[in-house]
Amino acid sequence: MKEGKKRNKPAASGVITLACALALGAGAGWLGAWAADRVDFSPLLLAGTLVLAAAGMMGQIILHEAGHLLGGLATGYAFVSFRVGSWMLLKRDGRLHLGRYTLPGTGGQCLMAPPPWKEDGFPALLYNLSGPLANLLAAAGCGAAAWLCREKAPLAALLLGVWALVGAYLGLLNGIPMKIQGMPNDGYNALRLRRDKASLRAVWAQLAINMAQTQGLRLGEVPEDWFSLPGDAGPTDPLKSAVWVCRYSRLLDQGRYQEAAALCDTLLKTGDLALAHRCALQLDQAFFRLADGEKDAVAKALQDRTLKAFARQMKNNPGVALVRWAGAEAQGDAAQARKERKALETALASWPYPGENEAVRQQLRWYEEKRRCAQNKA
Repeated sequence: MKEGKKRNKPAASGVITLACALALGAGAGWLGAWAADRVDFSPLLLAGTLVLAAAGMMGQIILHEAGHLLGGLATGYAFVSFRVGSWMLLKRDGRLHLGRYTLPGTGGQCLMAPPPWKEDGFPALLYNLSGPLANLLAAAGCGAAAWLCREKAPLAALLLGVWALVGAYLGLLNGIPMKIQGMPNDGYNALRLRRDKASLRAVWAQLAINMAQTQGLRLGEVPEDWFSLPGDAGPTDPLKSAVWVCRYSRLLDQGRYQEAAALCDTLLKTGDLALAHRCALQLDQAFFRLADGEKDAVAKALQDRTLKAFARQMKNNPGVALVRWAGAEAQGDAAQARKERKALETALASWPYPGENEAVRQQLRWYEEKRRCAQNKA
């Protein structure tokens, strides 16, 4: 093959994900055909069966996050938040609150406050692996139950079989070490944490910083050493890069926008970033360019389909809403700018992290002042 004609090899994570999805589909199809020979499906019964089968996915997501919760509690963690879809239950000031939060590529998330950091690290293996293990154990239980009732209750066997397949799918997808859209899964975290103290510290720092933000602290109030890694490790993998993104966000919180813009550029050039972090930084990069007078910066950035989809999915994130409003305002689209400004205020009112809200409001005031100064000079 001539040089320049080589085809890119598919990512291992893509191959594994596709194989798991095909196995899930094939298994569900076989179970459906098996049940059709034994159950007289009316339209109403078929619809109900499909709804219950789909509910199994949500049940397995909840079970996965509950596994992380139990694994964390068993090793000295404290509850911080539990999210399914966009609904999140979080603990602040000793009370439970209901909030909304979306993270593309995830169906749920259980975040906990880690035990204190010690010289030899902190317990992280069970917390990471208990989610996939919960799915695989549930899959085994559902599969065994389906086998036992296959003759007397074929409809129940069908549902149990589908739930077993879904559990196995989620367990394997989260347990086999890999990065999905650049985001490390539970198995990847567990593998890296055994080998790399900087990665272990990175996971601890992310959990500790999230705990502080949930309690309403601004990043500038969080201890500075939480944003440093052993050996001053760089953003060489998504775990370490996440701490560098937190360091960038801390600069924003402190109003050090020139330094933040420089770090944003550096991370986009050299960091091994999860897709969500890369997209968020790309939007911020466009925002800084907009503030410096490049009126089309956000509009040009949103021509990228991935970035446009991310901005739409994360429209309830105050930082993303700020960029969307600034882009519309710079384009002179008054109607769209009013719509985006209203969306920004709604996002700020409902966002579950008060400290982050204050940082975004501060950034909004900085941007408006820069715009006023530019207009006065003109």
